[in-house]
Amino acid sequence: MRTSRKSLLTPALFASVLTAMVLTGSQSAASAEIELKASGPWPKTYPLMQSFFRFIDKANAAGKGHFRIRYVGGPEITKPRQQPQAMKNGLVDMIYGPPAYYLGLFPEGDFSHGFKTAMDQRKAGAYELVRQAMKQKMGARFVARFDSGVGLHLFLKDKPKFTSKAGILDLKGLKLRSSPTYRDFIKDMGGTAVVMGPADAYTAFERGALEGAGFSVTDILPRGLQKFVKYVIDPPFSYATIALVMNHKKWDAMSPEAKKIFDKAAEHWEKESYEYWVDQANKEKEKLKNAGVTIIKLDGEAAKNYKALFLKGPWERMEKNPKIKIDMKKLKELSY
Repeated sequence: MRTSRKSLLTPALFASVLTAMVLTGSQSAASAEIELKASGPWPKTYPLMQSFFRFIDKANAAGKGHFRIRYVGGPEITKPRQQPQAMKNGLVDMIYGPPAYYLGLFPEGDFSHGFKTAMDQRKAGAYELVRQAMKQKMGARFVARFDSGVGLHLFLKDKPKFTSKAGILDLKGLKLRSSPTYRDFIKDMGGTAVVMGPADAYTAFERGALEGAGFSVTDILPRGLQKFVKYVIDPPFSYATIALVMNHKKWDAMSPEAKKIFDKAAEHWEKESYEYWVDQANKEKEKLKNAGVTIIKLDGEAAKNYKALFLKGPWERMEKNPKIKIDMKKLKELSY
């Protein structure tokens, strides 16, 4: 009679082997990569999206075995202003894009417009302050500000006029393409802010519906807008506020080691992407000059007044918003 191998195991030894198998399986499951579904607001070919894809590649290389970011699509599957709600609902795990798209959910997003660099805001502790509010209101975690070396400028068809106050433009009677972020800035200088997507600007200029626009210097030549705008105001009135935020339940599901690697990759890209865009902006200004665009340079008190007028908008929006419960004095100190 043949004796089966299993029958040779004593009950105690069999239990020991079974326990080891269960533990091995648990360890394998715990060490498995967690997938992070990501989305963004612009087409894949847009330069800022290309920057995000470079971050994804670097983060995935660093986080191999712990997490893997998978880009699931952009505006072709979910409209930009619907992406924050999709992330909140868990349909995607993270979104990359401007906080202007979710100020209704999180008005504190205006903190990112301060003239401190993303790295300085992080170091000062602004992120930690903002993360508490974002978790409560959006069920999300503020991760980082990417691509913040991209300055936002005002471009005009005709030579700009100034008011009696140094650095303040006279935009009366002029219609300028805007985003919600700097709509108040244009209005405060007497202009009409026409909120529209970047892709619609060319046609609006072509039809004579605009006399100017707010854009980064890296946006003009790729969009062919040098055909219409001939003057640009320097310095920037603000810098790109492109944030990466993550569904907090997904963040909580990550292992401590995965979180550490992910945060380190984001912090590195925050600095690397900033430096990249500062360099690109300088190169682009030279190209614009060669294309016939005149740079109007503001210095000293004029530059200070110009930037202060922009900052008045986002700061007043936060101060007047009854939904904001964050310590505003502390927020201003840490981020502005």
